[in-house]
Amino acid sequence: MARIQAMPTACAMARGAAVLAVLVVGSLGARVTGAPALSAPATGAPAEQPVRGGVLRVAHTGEPPTLDLHWTTGAPTQDVAIHLFEGLFALSARYQAKPMLVERWSVSSDRRTYTFVLRRGVLFHHGRELVADDVVASLQRWGRLAARGRELFRDVVELAAVDAATVRLRLREANGLVPLALAIPSQGAVIYPREVVEEAGSGPIRRFLGTGPYRLVEHTPDVRIRLERFDRYRPRDDPPDGQAGRREPYLDAIEFLPVPDASVRIAGVQRGDYHFAHSIPTDEYPRLATVPTVRPLVITTPQWAGFVFNHRSPLTANRALRRAVVAALDEGAILRGVYGPRQFWRTTPSFFPPEHPLWTPAGEEIYRTRGPAAARPWLAAAGYRGQPLRWMASSEMPHHLTAATIARSQLEEAGIAVDLQVMDWATLVQRRSRPEGWDVFTTTFGFVPDPVFLLPLLPSWPGWYDDREMAALLRLLTRHVDPAVRAALWARAQARFYDQAVAVRLGDWFPLQLYRAELRGVVGGPGTYHWNVWLARHP
Repeated sequence: MARIQAMPTACAMARGAAVLAVLVVGSLGARVTGAPALSAPATGAPAEQPVRGGVLRVAHTGEPPTLDLHWTTGAPTQDVAIHLFEGLFALSARYQAKPMLVERWSVSSDRRTYTFVLRRGVLFHHGRELVADDVVASLQRWGRLAARGRELFRDVVELAAVDAATVRLRLREANGLVPLALAIPSQGAVIYPREVVEEAGSGPIRRFLGTGPYRLVEHTPDVRIRLERFDRYRPRDDPPDGQAGRREPYLDAIEFLPVPDASVRIAGVQRGDYHFAHSIPTDEYPRLATVPTVRPLVITTPQWAGFVFNHRSPLTANRALRRAVVAALDEGAILRGVYGPRQFWRTTPSFFPPEHPLWTPAGEEIYRTRGPAAARPWLAAAGYRGQPLRWMASSEMPHHLTAATIARSQLEEAGIAVDLQVMDWATLVQRRSRPEGWDVFTTTFGFVPDPVFLLPLLPSWPGWYDDREMAALLRLLTRHVDPAVRAALWARAQARFYDQAVAVRLGDWFPLQLYRAELRGVVGGPGTYHWNVWLARHP
């Protein structure tokens, strides 16, 4: 077995399978082409000695449907739960997999057998030490429930505890991306105590016990979620690097408060009621940049916005109708109406920025074709008779609702009826998990460093796109390590995404968040987290 101990990057592990040599990210002021030409976000490099203590108050857009990351990894869940739970690996600032709960690991020369040796002395919040049986139980559950987990576990031959500190994973086919799959927060491969997994059965977990730097002490739905420092937390010794490395809980507590109204979130940060606020309208940036007591934070890693089709609904299972919807929409007009200033968004068919080795313009002709005239031939081919698209959007995500509202106007101009159904995020997540009752929903997606992790391409994720050719291309992407081969495979897959109208990709956008000036150590990604930050002034 070729041994690769504490390997520093997913790229090296895959031997070129996911070369991210010039991938830029939303920290240290890094920029992607076309990203906002704005002041750099805070670097997180301490200019002063960190201060312990204080309660951080975070204004989020709404109430998470659950804190179980195996169940859902939507932003309201992920932004809270990431402080409670940890995985075997974590993402670095350059979106590479680095060890978290793993002390060292190895992969066989054929990339089919992985061996993970756990760190010793890591405790769950109820005081028991992490052991291999917890990892096996958690990953098996993740493999049953989570979309990406189900995809990976289709190839799993064995997942076993070799001893109390060692786990072995054997696969049917070569896969160089396993650590990355276990590191990306949106994949949700966190570790719970075995007994928590067993008592949950087929439902969500009921006790939220992790190994993270903060523990859950209160959850009053629609009021607040309070986390407090886990005093027995054992951080890693290596320096902080994105979500990887040392996680230091300087804060006594973190309170997450559901505040659906963006104007209330902004005013609350300005008054000092909150220290951090999510999802700030981008047209507020020029004004907020002049306020001395607050700091606007631009996430410069590209996210993407879009509409997800239900491929199990009789209406949107019709490819011609999906192509009609794509053709009728003016992506630029929607992005402008939602995200405002041009520097906060860009139209592009590519899922990756130009600096990424898998950037491709494949599908651009379909992406750039728009308007009622372009939609008519597809509507005729679909045999469309005016049936309304049942379209779900969240009232707690104003950018989601605005995008859906603009799209409805454009589609109605092309002769496509839309029944826009507005609900809170928790209800939308619940409804989208059942194929009956909806045709489209609005959402946004965080950046992933490799296309095999794009959720809309997975047949097990809501939308249920199940295409033999796409599945074959994704399996080849997982198996191959040569960058040129992978680039050619992904170009074919992206072209098929547009040809099949798998979903509507509007384009890239760059989120805006807001925090108080006394909050120090803030970084711009990957993800949003509050370890390694401190309050320079607190009661």
